[in-house]
Amino acid sequence: MDITRRKFLQYCGQAAILLGFEAWLPPSAAAADGTMPLRFLRHIITADSTSSRTIMWQSNTNLSGCALEYRPANDIRATKSVPAAVTSLFEDKAPVFFCSVTLTGLSPAASYEYRIIQGERASRWHTFQTEPENLSEVSALIFCDSQCSGSYDVWQQTFQTAWQRHPESQFAAIIGDLTDNGQSDWHWDNFFAAMGSIPAQHPLVPAMGNHECYGLDWKFCLPRRYLASFALPDNNSAKFQDCFYAFDYGPVHFIVLNTQELELHELLPGLLEHQLHWLKQDTNIHHLPWQVVLMHKDILAYDEYQLGTRQKGGISDIGRAFMPVFDELGIDLVLTGHMHTYRSRGHIKNMQPSADGPFYILSGPAGNRQYTVPEDKTFDRSAIYQPTPPHYMTLHATAQELTLTGCTTDGEPIETIKLTK
Repeated sequence: MDITRRKFLQYCGQAAILLGFEAWLPPSAAAADGTMPLRFLRHIITADSTSSRTIMWQSNTNLSGCALEYRPANDIRATKSVPAAVTSLFEDKAPVFFCSVTLTGLSPAASYEYRIIQGERASRWHTFQTEPENLSEVSALIFCDSQCSGSYDVWQQTFQTAWQRHPESQFAAIIGDLTDNGQSDWHWDNFFAAMGSIPAQHPLVPAMGNHECYGLDWKFCLPRRYLASFALPDNNSAKFQDCFYAFDYGPVHFIVLNTQELELHELLPGLLEHQLHWLKQDTNIHHLPWQVVLMHKDILAYDEYQLGTRQKGGISDIGRAFMPVFDELGIDLVLTGHMHTYRSRGHIKNMQPSADGPFYILSGPAGNRQYTVPEDKTFDRSAIYQPTPPHYMTLHATAQELTLTGCTTDGEPIETIKLTK
């Protein structure tokens, strides 16, 4: 939503956030008196989850010299060590050190164990499993607009409840506005803390939103904290790395796009043009049964003024930029957020309701920011009541069928949609 709807939150002080921490232990375990915390251990999606895995962690103290030891489960002789890439960021009076390791050449359908080491210290061993080759189906959780004000309790409830109901899910996608303020250390700490240990077991799939591009003064800024927090699949663009990306999971090729043209066109000039060129190249070399786009801002404007059309309502500026390309490339499904409500539109082609073309669904919020959004009589196929309660979607796909189901955090069904090949 636009900046005028956002009120600046006063810095609330650094609470003791316990979820997401790991105590450091000496390798010998017998003299366990580690003191340095490892914060928010998390797995990030990779281009191919059958043979690779990206693992990240962070701290408020220097993590130089960190490495990740890993091995096939219970095979001590096969232990390997990979140095971590370490970056640091100082915003909001808080130094944060980020570490990431991407493991490649892993065996499909295999169990691995790993730990983080720094000098004589080491974390406990953790485990993960790669996906099998020729994976025939995928199940995922879809969240939009997890941003919260005052407390991230609602985001915690939505995220944790969804995983309790759907433990078969293989990853969680969060489609923009992860936090309410992209430079606030308090917001990022509470966002990660609310997810607990789940990201240490299942990969996260983030998409950048407009609130990731807001500074503490609520002016546009480079989304440095977002970019530092997620080491994402390579998009072959040094200038725009981590701004957009793609990955395969079972029968689906997922494409995560960046819709922050308004916020970043001066800070990252050329982002939209480069992204559209990349999108065409990407879809030309991937040929899975389904192509699904995840992007934050919606294709419809509703009550949000558009600089391009100089009006509210109808197709948004983002819709006008991307929809013709989606038609050209044969995209099957587009999932968006930003408006903090649920609407399904059906198939749209040439910017008109159609019997074919991509199927468009808008969802969110997953946090506590609620609004009343007007209807669009031309495109809205179904809509939830206003203001929209916190909710999420499940996605399940085989080569022949893709099913999406919306559900509120309180357990109220919203809608089930099935697409077939």
